[in-house]
Amino acid sequence: MLFNSLNFVVFFPFVIAIYRFLPCRFRRAFLMIASLFFYGCFDIRSIPVLLGIILITYSAANAMDRMETGRKAVMLAAVVLCLVTLGSFKYLSFIANNLNAVLSRIHISFVMPSLSLIIPAGISFYTFKAVGYVADVYRGKQKAEKNLVNYALFISFFPQIVAGPIDRADNLLRQINEPEGPDAEDFRTGILLMLWGYFEKLVIADRISCIVDAVYNNHTSYSGAVIAYATICYGIQIYADFAGYSCISIGASRMLGFKINDNFRQPYLAVDIKDFWSRWHISMSTWFRDYVYIPLGGNRKGRTRKYVNNMITFLLSGLWHGSSWNFVAWGGLHGIYHLISGLTSDFRNRISSQLKLDDNTFGRRLFKTLATFIMVDYAWMFFRAGSLSTAADMTKRIITDFKLYTVSGDWMDALSLPLPEAALQSMLPAVIVLLMVDILHERGFGFIKWLDKQGLIFRWICYMGASLYIILAAIQNLGLSSADFIYFRF
Repeated sequence: MLFNSLNFVVFFPFVIAIYRFLPCRFRRAFLMIASLFFYGCFDIRSIPVLLGIILITYSAANAMDRMETGRKAVMLAAVVLCLVTLGSFKYLSFIANNLNAVLSRIHISFVMPSLSLIIPAGISFYTFKAVGYVADVYRGKQKAEKNLVNYALFISFFPQIVAGPIDRADNLLRQINEPEGPDAEDFRTGILLMLWGYFEKLVIADRISCIVDAVYNNHTSYSGAVIAYATICYGIQIYADFAGYSCISIGASRMLGFKINDNFRQPYLAVDIKDFWSRWHISMSTWFRDYVYIPLGGNRKGRTRKYVNNMITFLLSGLWHGSSWNFVAWGGLHGIYHLISGLTSDFRNRISSQLKLDDNTFGRRLFKTLATFIMVDYAWMFFRAGSLSTAADMTKRIITDFKLYTVSGDWMDALSLPLPEAALQSMLPAVIVLLMVDILHERGFGFIKWLDKQGLIFRWICYMGASLYIILAAIQNLGLSSADFIYFRF
């Protein structure tokens, strides 16, 4: 059940209405059932996998809570079982294909069978949530949850289950155990967050994806300038798509009375790669930091080990996104960016000092922001291309066949985009609105807080106007193949 589907438009108000008027003691059980129904709408065959992860980690956490010795073995067993389950669905075919390629090169006739299993929706997200919970119980940061219904709701909570955010037990599970119920402010804030999320998804991401798909699905027909333009468009698309999903998820959670932390914080205003990863998909980046990078040693074992740990973390992050070498290359590029940034840090600081450059000036920040965006956007090419060879060929075309003049002219007409002209013309103003809102948020101006201070009539005019605009955008987008959220695949 997609957030931007008619089914969800019917499902969510029904859940809100029932949840709002149920006695508090029944609310959590109702939400758990609603979450399992929501998840089953994707593929009912995936529910046993979800329940298996829930039972494994619930049992392990409570076993550790009763034990004085052997706790580490129980934790490792639960983590291994979860990761083996995840790997069996996502990576068996990838491993088999690569092993067969290696065996073929060394002339060994054995062929490992390749299994094509249906990947359960959201398995990467809820598995990581469950693994993080078990690790926190082992470390003593989290008490084992005794109530199976509450724990099952924590893992299966429907606004988060398919594509995150990957929430922690100390936030979401704590609120499940201490329910306050939604108030008027929660409803108002939740609705506004969801409207903004739908704006990002329907008005920006879905429409700009038509350009990206047309170029990336047939990149050999276009010059390097067009490929570069489509890659910039993809950087905007994936941000609007995933940030839009996160806003809808956080808004829906807020309307149910649960406060979820932000998953994005103006990532394209970052001034370096480290800053970017403190702003992009925050729940995932902090998960890899806390459960991969720090356990590997973090920066506590010398500079060389720090860079090695960074690279391992980014390579695993790339592999988490998909069982393909282009995702690994995407993670590796970010690891290289971090390595270069760290190795040149002292040199760059000396140059800045000698030239008396002030990092706080507008020009300096703009230069660093644009440089960071270019690096991030180039890495997105590997993320989107589908294969290393395709990304390499696109890079070659950008370098050797740029032909800037082809960006203007009739090439847009040649794409045969499945959108009316009015929808195409609305994309650029929408992207400008997104940029301006990010800049204002960066400067501390919050639209929701500002709107709360306005009169009731003005607020409702804004609510109704935004809702009508979103509905019209959804109608214009009918028939597009980009309805799925990008991160549903991971």
